[in-house]
Amino acid sequence: MANYFKKSYIMEGINLYLIRFILSFFRSRFIPKGKVLIKSCDGIGDILVRTKLVEKIIQKYGEENIYFLMQKGYVGIGDILGYKSIGFSREDRKSFFKRLKKMYELNTMGFSTYINLEFTNDITSGNLFIPERIGRIDTNWKVSRNNKYYTKSYFLEDGYVLDQVRKMAEYILGEKISKEEILPDLRDRFSVTKEDIVVAVGSTEKTRVCSPVIMDEYLRIILNKYPDKKIKLVGNGARQNAYAEKLKSMLSDDRVENLVDRTTLKEVFEIVSTSYLFIGFESGLYNLCFSLRKNGIILFKEESGAFLHKEHWLNLIYPKEIRQDIVDPEYPGLGINSISIQDFKNALDFKG
Repeated sequence: MANYFKKSYIMEGINLYLIRFILSFFRSRFIPKGKVLIKSCDGIGDILVRTKLVEKIIQKYGEENIYFLMQKGYVGIGDILGYKSIGFSREDRKSFFKRLKKMYELNTMGFSTYINLEFTNDITSGNLFIPERIGRIDTNWKVSRNNKYYTKSYFLEDGYVLDQVRKMAEYILGEKISKEEILPDLRDRFSVTKEDIVVAVGSTEKTRVCSPVIMDEYLRIILNKYPDKKIKLVGNGARQNAYAEKLKSMLSDDRVENLVDRTTLKEVFEIVSTSYLFIGFESGLYNLCFSLRKNGIILFKEESGAFLHKEHWLNLIYPKEIRQDIVDPEYPGLGINSISIQDFKNALDFKG
């Protein structure tokens, strides 16, 4: 019960109800015109694994009618995928006046249907007066009060992400959907060739990323096996750049190029699409590799999780036993640091 008295929860509730009250006086201006608003504000991987579902929604409602509400930082992904994207920033969500302005704009754009494609967290449904509002019920106490604003809702069990996407598709479209129908395939959007080795050096969680000392050993094996290939290190942010620079320093090989924060998001996507082999951790770029059907070796801290894509073009490696002898305060994950060099060699031979 104490959770419900947290300041952030109370303030968000005040914003929700007060903005809804104010907007109710302008309902005569909210005229449905057949347009569809799709909310997809979560991470890169989540967006990519739903691309086939989005294609089916577009087929049903017409591409000219579809708009996407996306995190401001991910609007670039929408552009890459050909979506008509509307940016939704943290300020648009948290600030009372900015949220009021954004919700007023959305309500006056002529939407007849709102579809929330996020797996969790919907704080916009309560401020939208769109006639049809569809979304997944969220049992998290922080956002469960928003469930009542859907006109059509459904409940999904946690589990493998594409199983969730398939069931989501069935609820939204009202038809039986097979896994093959929602398996993402972005090969027609990019030039899919086989050039360099691409290594994505980061993830959203430090415990998913191995120590650069271990990655150094992996990359030495690659440099020996593929003397005619370059290794391109990709990612974003100061932490990942420092990781890449440390690798370059340890390897001291001109074939290793640090591209972290030196490319646009579209350029990174193109680099992955032209990779001969992709190596990385559980991340958005791993899901891009999966969606492009590129050969990849993916390092996981454990053999569980929603994003374990067990497809033939991917080789997923997990620790067979936890080692205690590798200590890196910057990258302390025991699981990811316990993957053996031999297991990596085996995976490389399998893909090579």
